[in-house]
Amino acid sequence: MKTGYGGRIRYRTTTALTLAAALALPLVLSGCEDHSPVAAPTSTLPAKDSSTATPAADPQPTIPAYETELDLSPEETEAVEGALVAFEGYIATINRVFSSGGKDNKDTEIFASEKSLEALETSADELENSGQYMAGKYDYYDVRIHDVALEPDANRADSVIVLYCSHDSNHAVVDLEDPLPSQKPQSLTMKHTITKQEDDAWKVSNQELWSKKCE
Repeated sequence: MKTGYGGRIRYRTTTALTLAAALALPLVLSGCEDHSPVAAPTSTLPAKDSSTATPAADPQPTIPAYETELDLSPEETEAVEGALVAFEGYIATINRVFSSGGKDNKDTEIFASEKSLEALETSADELENSGQYMAGKYDYYDVRIHDVALEPDANRADSVIVLYCSHDSNHAVVDLEDPLPSQKPQSLTMKHTITKQEDDAWKVSNQELWSKKCE
């Protein structure tokens, strides 16, 4: 299996049910290439109004370490890198929005689109209306590039499928001011579909549960 810090495109769940949907939306092999995390190249970052950005609220995403069994071409590697920047940006957005109880919901469209954006915004509204928030943190590890599709047809978007594990027991929807409850350790495998938009920005467009364990 090859590893990397970014790559081409492959496609590899708050009432609690809605939050789960938004989160769903968020292998150790030898002889792998080193793809350690690195700062994202400027070309992979989405355009943004610098007058509204703040270092605390808008940290620059990086390309997380990943593994893949795919033999990526240079074009596919570039796509993967753009997709992984969106992936990390989307995870950061989830944590910011849900940990605020849905109140800090600006710029949700920067790294999310379609079903992922809809789920994120719906979850934020439900959290705020119910007086709840996400305690803990939504994380990811063991990132794998499952598939990359570079479409020759201009009417079809390029896409990357990312599989990753997450510690599902490290976060929970609770009433405001309540702490993270003690939970039995559990990890999940999630699948994110990341697509290239008409403006060439990569965004997470769909997410789903791949397995109820890390695999």
